[in-house]
Amino acid sequence: MKAASRRRALVFSWTGGAAFLAALAAANFLAYFIFLRADFSANRAYSISPGTKNLLRGLQDTLTVKVYYTPGLPPPYGLNRQYLRDILAEYKSAGRGRVKVEFQNPDDPKRRREAMEAGIAPLQLSVMGRDKFEIKESLMGLICLYKGKAEVLPVVSDTANLEYDITRRVKKLAAQKSMTVGFVSGHGEAAPGNEAYAPIFQQINEQLSAQTVSLERPVPAGVEALWIWAPTAKFKPAELERLKAWINSGRSLGLLLDRREVDYRSFFARPIVTGLEPLLSQWGLDVQDKFVVDAQAEKIQVESAYGFFRAISVVDYPYIPVATNMDRNHAAVRSLDAVSLPFAHPIRFETRPGLAYASLIDSSQASWSRGDSSVRPGVPLEQLAGKDKGPFSLAGVLSGDFFRVAPTTWTAAEDSAPATAPKPGRVIVVGTSRFAQPNFAGKQANLALLMNLLEWSLQDETLLSIRSKGVTFRPLRPLPGAAVLLVKYALIFCLPLGLVAAGLWLRLRHQAARRELARTFDES
Repeated sequence: MKAASRRRALVFSWTGGAAFLAALAAANFLAYFIFLRADFSANRAYSISPGTKNLLRGLQDTLTVKVYYTPGLPPPYGLNRQYLRDILAEYKSAGRGRVKVEFQNPDDPKRRREAMEAGIAPLQLSVMGRDKFEIKESLMGLICLYKGKAEVLPVVSDTANLEYDITRRVKKLAAQKSMTVGFVSGHGEAAPGNEAYAPIFQQINEQLSAQTVSLERPVPAGVEALWIWAPTAKFKPAELERLKAWINSGRSLGLLLDRREVDYRSFFARPIVTGLEPLLSQWGLDVQDKFVVDAQAEKIQVESAYGFFRAISVVDYPYIPVATNMDRNHAAVRSLDAVSLPFAHPIRFETRPGLAYASLIDSSQASWSRGDSSVRPGVPLEQLAGKDKGPFSLAGVLSGDFFRVAPTTWTAAEDSAPATAPKPGRVIVVGTSRFAQPNFAGKQANLALLMNLLEWSLQDETLLSIRSKGVTFRPLRPLPGAAVLLVKYALIFCLPLGLVAAGLWLRLRHQAARRELARTFDES
């Protein structure tokens, strides 16, 4: 009886195990074809954003995505191919029948020629085989086709920004026309045609249409948002009246302002007067003629001379705050972790009837404002700390009835801004323009902030949350000197002592087990 029960239990256990393994294999096989997964990562980095879903659901025709990705590539390229397949499965699901995905094999000469004619560039990759090392020419790109138009992603190299790269191209295909941003010129501003800013305007023009605007003439009818980027000369009274009329028409004005010009060789700052100060004061805004110094700051390299020798050291530079305090409810900044704002000026708002100010970015609690002309590095933060303590607003949005506090008699019909019918407008103001200069805009977060503000001024929020997905910067919270020493010596001494203690404990436990085994053997 016992033998039969034992055989029955053995049969059932093997049958149950085999059934479980078969069910697991079947579920794994079906999961490869049926796209279903949960994403618990920060900012849902492995799922497409609501902006992408809304864009795909609004498609009027079939979007075809042709992928030319060489199979069998070593990591990380092979893993990137699987990630691309997964995210395009989400695109297909969100498109509700309007998105078609085709994976083409570029090893086929016909498909390879088709991909290269479309603009997908071959790459030389080092591939290690079982018994050989070779350089393999591979393709890793895709083409988006919609209504007879095509947009190419030549290389899928960075999965962190893959959704943004694809959605930007889909949005460009689906848009009836590019939205136009006007950049004011004539006062030393950064504007289209300025060679120093050519790389940045090239990226802006990939998604928007950047146009130079002179305030001495009516603003062109197609301009939907107006920006003033780093002016260094005075505005004329008639130009200020045109700016008032623009705001009273219910549209957006962006201001990237510097109150002081900094010489990076001598680290000396001199004031800049633009004539915008009285207008901002009427609106209750004051971009102060001071710099924000912050304990949470970037590091820079400083060259020092020691006789005939020169040495380069890396030091904290409080004049380049790393801002992490964002308005997480605002679309333009809620997905950003941190941005660097060099030589930022604090922004203060004095209440005006009908106007409201919302700060988008603030400095840290350990920040102060300084009005010195010297901004040389190497000065201890303790010497820079003063009475005017932060946090300070470094960027914000002013919105409401501007005509009520700064009326204008401007009646130029071609500006579409009659003084008799004002509408609520808004002013986006950043207390520095240098975060968007080419040498700082190379940081992904800074460029993301600039593009987010431009698109938000146009009321186009499709790409705002997507662009910032791959931008991750979480600086460590600074510790007091005593805490740093405590952690340092804990790592030096406690970890080895802990390993020794664990070894002794295991040895004693092993000896006790051997004694117990010997006692049991003697008793038997």
